[in-house]
Amino acid sequence: MKNIIYSLIILLSSCAANNQAQSTDQSTHKNIKHIYLTFDDGPLNGSRRINDAVLAEELPIFVMLVGEHALARPKDVRLYKENKFIGVGNHSYSHANDHYKLYYSNPKGALKDFIKNKNALKLDNKIGRLPGRNMWRINGRSRNDVSSGIEAADLLVKNGFSLFGWDLEWAHDPHTGDPIGTAEDIFKKIEKKLNDNKTFTKSHIVLLSHDEMFRYKYEESELKKLIELLKNRGGYKISRLENYP
Repeated sequence: MKNIIYSLIILLSSCAANNQAQSTDQSTHKNIKHIYLTFDDGPLNGSRRINDAVLAEELPIFVMLVGEHALARPKDVRLYKENKFIGVGNHSYSHANDHYKLYYSNPKGALKDFIKNKNALKLDNKIGRLPGRNMWRINGRSRNDVSSGIEAADLLVKNGFSLFGWDLEWAHDPHTGDPIGTAEDIFKKIEKKLNDNKTFTKSHIVLLSHDEMFRYKYEESELKKLIELLKNRGGYKISRLENYP
């Protein structure tokens, strides 16, 4: 009898320890802050350096490609698609020809443009970002930055698309393409956004940057530096956009 009681005590103690460990793991997981690195407008001159940086760091990113650019740079598209760390999404075929109000005044035309891009790039998903608009349509939740584009966004969702905006942009000079701000500057802004809970989803932040920002070696090194800062910061995880909640 004593042996049975002793065995029960050991079993219960083991179960309690396992439950406590699982509770700690779940608590730690809940406290993780997720970073999603996204790059728009590619493929452009910086695409190969982005690809190289991602291969070196072995961490996921997501690129939103423009069909007209892809036609001119098929090798870069192939590099992206063959890189297991890179997800490829839809940024429209024409990028609205940079005439956004006109583009969004025809919602059916915008939908047609996105479908054309999906077919041209042979995309296996319907993840996209509107050109020139910071609009969200994710899992029944939405956010708009301006009124122009709302009808097009809603129509895209009705046709199965998920649309990502961004919580923070790593801006660039529109004339030279050079990044504005260092990796350290962007890292501090990421921390502040997350700490202030000013993101579309709590503890999740989508960073927008652009392919043309990383044309030179020093710009690639800034991207690597940002990745290293995020990797070394406890409680942060660079995650796949496909897994965004």
